[in-house]
Amino acid sequence: MIIKKIEIAGFKNVPFHEPKTFNFYPDTLIQGENYSGKTSLGDALCWVFCGCSATGITAEYLLRNNDSTKTVVEVFFEDNSGNEHSLLREQSQETGKHHRLILDGMPVKDSDLAPYIMDKDIFLSTFMIGYFTRLSSKVASELLMSILPFPSNQSILKKVESDLRQYLPAEDGFDSNIFLKNMRSDLKTVEDEIKIWTEKQRQAEEQIKKAPSGDMVDESQIKSRVSMLEARKENLIKASVQNNTASFLESKLSILRLEIQSLKNRIKKSIPEFNRNCPTCGQPIPEAEIRKMTEKIEADNELLKSNLESLMKSEADLLKKIEEEQIKPNETNAIKEELDAVSKELETVKAEYDKIIRQNEALRSQKNIYERALESIEASKQNLEKLSAKRYQINRSITAVSQYNSIKADLQYDTIRGSLKNVSIRLQKVMPSTNELRDCFEILYKGRELHIISTSESIRAGLEISALINAKVNLKLPIFIDNAESITHYEKPSVQVFEAKVAKGIDITVSPI
Repeated sequence: MIIKKIEIAGFKNVPFHEPKTFNFYPDTLIQGENYSGKTSLGDALCWVFCGCSATGITAEYLLRNNDSTKTVVEVFFEDNSGNEHSLLREQSQETGKHHRLILDGMPVKDSDLAPYIMDKDIFLSTFMIGYFTRLSSKVASELLMSILPFPSNQSILKKVESDLRQYLPAEDGFDSNIFLKNMRSDLKTVEDEIKIWTEKQRQAEEQIKKAPSGDMVDESQIKSRVSMLEARKENLIKASVQNNTASFLESKLSILRLEIQSLKNRIKKSIPEFNRNCPTCGQPIPEAEIRKMTEKIEADNELLKSNLESLMKSEADLLKKIEEEQIKPNETNAIKEELDAVSKELETVKAEYDKIIRQNEALRSQKNIYERALESIEASKQNLEKLSAKRYQINRSITAVSQYNSIKADLQYDTIRGSLKNVSIRLQKVMPSTNELRDCFEILYKGRELHIISTSESIRAGLEISALINAKVNLKLPIFIDNAESITHYEKPSVQVFEAKVAKGIDITVSPI
């Protein structure tokens, strides 16, 4: 693009009723005293193409002439194909922020200017030296990302060590930072699980150390001994009862004799002397009644006598049995002594038997604990082996993506650096603490930050960046160097150049360089 002429009315220091026209050259020198309108001329060129000043200001009250209610700027330019065009932008107090844009006599929108300037930031970053460095890091990064052929995911993967590539996603456009964060989260989860299983293994090993030594005691022999002693004790108790039969019989005989004596006493009392007169009225009792009473008493006596004979016979039998028992040898003391000895031995053997049972139960319980501990150790080892393998893979993935990020940042840097000479631009860098990629947008000129370099070096840095963007968008946009008196020489670009220099004591003039 070559800008050939501009007509300005009502813009900044140019009143609407006093319009100005400036003719330009392939390389144009703009000179004048301070505040004579050199920078405003650059602002006018920016405004007609982009609707803003050279610094991106769109506020109409700052751009419109204080004595004017309307602003009109028209520019005449030649595109890269050699075609002539005119572009007019108009704004007034009535229209407010709305502009009227006329291209070659036809109303258009700002987006219709894309074939000539692409977009506002591209045009201003190329045309106005220093604009790009004032952009926010996000906007500047996006601008470069949109025009530069940054390395693809596959090209970055090819530079990752071959044994690490398998641990990275193969798809294009994967977010390495999200992948890295996920891997670190997975690593923490795995390491927490390793701690849990390691503690389980330690506890199981402690249980094994506490397990009592020794084998279980055979209970059958002592159980048999207890059964034998219990049977012997039962037999001795029976024998002891048999030897106490005489005493039992004597006790029974005493009871029987008491019954015999009681019957004898009843027989004596059952033969009363009758009073033949009624004890109530004193009249004689009839003989018939007396006979009935006598017969009943005699019958009762006969029954009592029969019972008495039976009891006396039983008494005789008991006396006989007692004599027989008294004839037997007296074994009571021997049986009692043996019974006491067997009872004591049985008590001792039972206590020993109970002790053995408790010991065996404790051993069985400890054996179960021991076996469960062994199972826990085996399970812990298997899980720890799996988790260790998983941790290895995660660590390899972290190593791989860290290398990926480092390569990506370096390739981005090299892609930009390859098109520049003294300027270097880094869009991203790897954070040492996390290995994540972070946007940084660092611009250096000969290794120094822009805020510490001179004005001439700033201009030279801007020229390099402008040339980079121009080359990538292939629009051959002109460049405008403000404060050009600060730079005595520079490498002439192959596009139209505007130099704005301070010239003491003269009004603004435009001439070829």
